[in-house]
Amino acid sequence: CYHCKLNMKEGDPAVYAERAGYDKLWHPGCFVCCTCGELLVDMIYFWKNGNLYCGRHYCDSERPRCAGCDELIFSNEYTLAEGQNWHLKHFCCFDCDCVLAGITYLTVNDKPVCKSCYMKNHAVV
Repeated sequence: CYHCKLNMKEGDPAVYAERAGYDKLWHPGCFVCCTCGELLVDMIYFWKNGNLYCGRHYCDSERPRCAGCDELIFSNEYTLAEGQNWHLKHFCCFDCDCVLAGITYLTVNDKPVCKSCYMKNHAVV
């Protein structure tokens, strides 16, 4: 088995993945996504760099995912803030929802806040 490295027994069911080549085979329970462990026997699978992926994790390896909406980001313009990727319109002030991409912001309780809202709602007077 390509995954667990145990020998396949004669007569046991085996999974062959055409995209991986017919020199590789798996126990049905070992044919899983390398990232999340989802069983891929009756699912669409992806083969990349010697690994099996479910659809979600294959796409995550190709495009960034927005921390705000959990959708893939296909635009070439997006922002990386707070260690995560965001659509430009989804990285917003937690208080007033104004877009923060490209402007100075502060964090309050790990939430981004624009300077105006910080001064109005959070700064010590």
